[in-house]
This record gives sequence, C-alpha cells and structure tokens, in this order.
Amino acid sequence: MNTSNVWLRHFSKLTVLATLGLIFLGALVKSFEVGLSVPDWPTTYGYQMFAFPWSDMVGGILYEHSHRLVATFVGAMTLGLAIWLRISETRINVKKLGYIALILVITQGLLGGLTVMYFLPTAISMLHGITAQTFFLIVILIAYALSKEYTDSKRESDSNRTIVRVLFIAVYIQLILGAWMRHTESGLAIYDFPTIAGTWLPIFNEKMLSIINDWRFDMDYTDISMAQVYIHFFHRIGACAVFGLTIFMGYRLHQNKHAYSMKIRLNIFAIYVFVCLQILLGALTIWTAKGAIITSVHVMNGAVVMGLCFILFLRLSDLALFKK
Repeated sequence: MNTSNVWLRHFSKLTVLATLGLIFLGALVKSFEVGLSVPDWPTTYGYQMFAFPWSDMVGGILYEHSHRLVATFVGAMTLGLAIWLRISETRINVKKLGYIALILVITQGLLGGLTVMYFLPTAISMLHGITAQTFFLIVILIAYALSKEYTDSKRESDSNRTIVRVLFIAVYIQLILGAWMRHTESGLAIYDFPTIAGTWLPIFNEKMLSIINDWRFDMDYTDISMAQVYIHFFHRIGACAVFGLTIFMGYRLHQNKHAYSMKIRLNIFAIYVFVCLQILLGALTIWTAKGAIITSVHVMNGAVVMGLCFILFLRLSDLALFKK
C-alpha cells in the first residue's frame, strides 16, 4: 500500500474533525452573541490576524478571534488536501471533490467576512451556516472515497438507501430551519418544552403571543412577532419528522440486519443515539433559556447526526462515480 495514500487518508479524516470543531466554535460565537466583538475584517482591530496579541483575547474577542484562527487553519488544511489530491489521486472525480471543497471553504471565509462588514444580516449569516454544513459533507465524502472501506468494497446499492437518503435530506433541511431560527432570534419564541406557551394543542393567536411576550418581558427579553413563533414551531415539527424517519429507517434496516456489516450496524446505532441526544439537547436549550454551551453543542450534534446519516447513505450506495 502506498504510504502517501495512507497519510492522505488520515489527513482527510483530520480535516473532517477540524471542520466539526470549527462548526462548534461558530456556534459559540452566535450563542454568546459576540459576532461583532471584532468589528473589522480581515484584520483584527487593525492587526494582521496572526499578529493580534494573545493578551487581548478576552471576552467576546476570545470566541470570535479563535473562530477566525481555526477557520484559517481549516482553510489551509483544505488547500493542502486539494493539492495532495491533485498530485497523488488518480481518480478524476475525487480530485474534483478537492477543488469543490476548496471553493466552498473560500466562499465560507468570504461570507464570514461579509457578516461582519454588513453587521450580521440574517440572509448572509444563514448562508454562512448552511455553507459550513455543506462543506462538512464534502470533506466527509472525500474521506470516505479515500477510505480502505470504500476502495475495497464490492457492494452494490442497497434498496434501503432510499429511506436513508430521505432521512439525510430531512436532517439537512432541519439544520437549515435551525439556522433560520437562530439568525432570526426565534430560539425562545416558544419558551417551554414539550408544551407550547403552556398548552399541548397550541392555538396561534394574539392571546398566545401575549403569553409568550409576557414571559419574555419578565425575563428582560424583547418582544417577538408571530412570524418568529411560526419559525420556531417549524423547527420543532422538523425534529418530529426526523425522529419519525429515524424510527422508520431503523425498522426497515432491522428486517435485513444480518445482511449488513458490523460497521453499518454500528452506524445505524450511532444515528439512534445521536438523534435522541439531539432532541434532549434541544429540550435543554429551551429549559436553560438558550444556555450558550448547551446551544452550541446542540448545533454541533446536529452536524454529527447529518454526517452519520450521510455516511450510512454512502455505505449503502455503490458510488461507482468515485471509482474512476
């Protein structure tokens, strides 16, 4: 086995882990509402990014500047990955994935800069988050295409890949809804869980909005609109859909469990665990009134769920496109 290919395989997996860490740091910046603690870009208070004094990294600057430093590190890793694939990889389509990852990480950096320059506009902030999740999927795909599991596999596509694909798409949409909720300040537009404004069967009217805003007044939060209540509610409906699809996927795959390898069975089990954990983290986010660490772990865990569903879909597909 080529030693260079082994190290490339390890490097691709390290890039996946670094990207997940970056998603967590980005979530911390939003959770602590410190996105403008460094008001200039690409400099940091006039300093070249790496020349900014460590002694001044305090408060919100610590989170925002650390996010920038790690983002630059991930960008450098992606550049290295794309060059490495260009030099040592023989499969054209895998090389193209490296170029796509590089384009996405550059786009992500520019969107991050625009969020600062235009004072955190909702549309750009959402696009920044969605691009991060999409980039995460691309580096997972690269790592899988380079893996020994994939290169040695002779598996044909499994018919159950359809339900896994539906679950993956549902999780991806749910993450978009989550970004929409976070960046429209709708995270506590419904302040209780599992009830909604104190009721099990909510009626979306002015009385309900008044109850919510009375609670927000007591908590020293600004009033919200009914549109924000709907956005939050859509995210909860999405969570129910993901949970239901997870149960259905488990039922379908369990009927044929003996046909699957241990890795696939562990992958399925991991999806069960992390989906349940995600629901618990969502509840804790409400119960702690958006505690910053809990909320950020909720965001990161959502990316983990999406990644696990994506990997399972890849494992159940032949992906002949990446054997060339």
